[in-house]
Amino acid sequence: MTNEGWVRAHDKYQIEIKLGYDLRPHHRRDNYRVDTYFFLPENLDVNESTYTKDRFYRDLILYIRFRTPEFTLTTLTDPGSERSPLSRVVRGLENGLAAPTPKIIAGLDYEMRLLGCVVKNTLRAQTRAIAKLLPPIAAPQMVAQASALLDEYLVESQRLIQRYRELRARVADPGLPAGLSAVYHYTDEYISLLIEDRSQDLLSLLQQRGDPRHAGHIQSLIDLIGAEINHRKLVQLPSLVEASGDNETFVFRLSVLKKYMASALRLSVETRDERGGLEHMVLALGAGVAMLFATTIAFYYQRVFGTLSLGFLWILVVSYMFKDRLKALTQSWLHGWLSKRLYDQTTRLRDPIDQKTIGTCREAVSFAREKSVDPIVLKLRDRDHITEIENTWRAEKVIHYTRDIALYSERFLKTHSRKGGITDIVRFNLRNFLVKMDEPEVTLRRLSKGKVDQVRGTRVYHVNIVLRFASPEETRYERIRLVLNRDGIKRVETVSSERTDGRAPGYSSPLILP
Repeated sequence: MTNEGWVRAHDKYQIEIKLGYDLRPHHRRDNYRVDTYFFLPENLDVNESTYTKDRFYRDLILYIRFRTPEFTLTTLTDPGSERSPLSRVVRGLENGLAAPTPKIIAGLDYEMRLLGCVVKNTLRAQTRAIAKLLPPIAAPQMVAQASALLDEYLVESQRLIQRYRELRARVADPGLPAGLSAVYHYTDEYISLLIEDRSQDLLSLLQQRGDPRHAGHIQSLIDLIGAEINHRKLVQLPSLVEASGDNETFVFRLSVLKKYMASALRLSVETRDERGGLEHMVLALGAGVAMLFATTIAFYYQRVFGTLSLGFLWILVVSYMFKDRLKALTQSWLHGWLSKRLYDQTTRLRDPIDQKTIGTCREAVSFAREKSVDPIVLKLRDRDHITEIENTWRAEKVIHYTRDIALYSERFLKTHSRKGGITDIVRFNLRNFLVKMDEPEVTLRRLSKGKVDQVRGTRVYHVNIVLRFASPEETRYERIRLVLNRDGIKRVETVSSERTDGRAPGYSSPLILP
């Protein structure tokens, strides 16, 4: 299991948890488990009666996709690379022009979209590596390494777009479907936007550092950005940022392109209620217990009072009253008993190529009592100086959300040799936690030069999250603090972490499992 960003703010109201699950060759099945504990202050009024399971799942969005294959810029543009989607597009076009079968055309469509995803991932990795080597005060050796990576970035980025754009005339061949030409141009536009964006990141970084040794790189980045803007103007694409206006078209188009390219990594999913028919059977059992009670009373008192008597009539009325309440109570108890022993829902992960099941993800959520929470989770929750005073008065509700992930690695890798794992992204909307919060700003007073001045203060609430990631090799814990006010997320802070070998003992769950 790998972390790919842990927890971050997606926007003002949503947090995002991104995780990666490794697929191991020659393993028929890999099992992972993720537990998320939300520690909520009592004054937010989030509890079992105000925040149901259905509401929790409405606030949660789960994206599951293939992990993007990893390439360096050099291997991505290498004509001899068998794995590179760019090389596969070139070879696929040659085959498609010779014999444009549906299988070849579908493969070309897929490889073009995958190329967009790989370019995004590769440029981001290269940019981060350069930024890491250029802190405000960098050693000469680090500057030299950064210069080498910058040279590689500039050379290989231009080689990438040159090789890809050389295919324009071939894609326009009348023997190929018009839809394939559209995919080609969408990918070209997306790659152009990615190169411009990452080049701007690097340009800003180098200009901030102000090192004269990077003057040549700065000019080369300016030229590269200008060339991509001119390219999109030349082919009459609307994805251009204007100095004035709201740039609505640009933002919308970039969002659509991003989602379209990401579809190459999407898994087919099928989610169903885990309790389904069993829940109906339990409700029927509750009705049967109530009916048995009422019928037994009726049979007994029929013998005592007879069929046509006032006493028997009153007994029937009273037994019906108790039967109705007994039915509701029995069904409620059985429903609660069942919910503690079954997952809420199961998502089947299917291969988009052959629709075979390649994994499952089972989910459950409940409010947990503190004594049933993993002791390591509680220790992490309390591990910082601010809790020394907070623990003396705090009353918290704990939401425990768990996911069991099973991946059929051997079956998966037979058809997806370039992909080494699965990525899942959980987005959780916090708006329901903000409803009962007080005004985000307060007025404070301070003495200044003998006078009382009024100053502004900000009221915040802390929601602590502890994540637990378990795989056969290790169990990892991470504590995150969300600093919130009524206007949304102010910041996300990583507080502490811990790691143990293998699955930790006392593996708690919101379920009562055998």
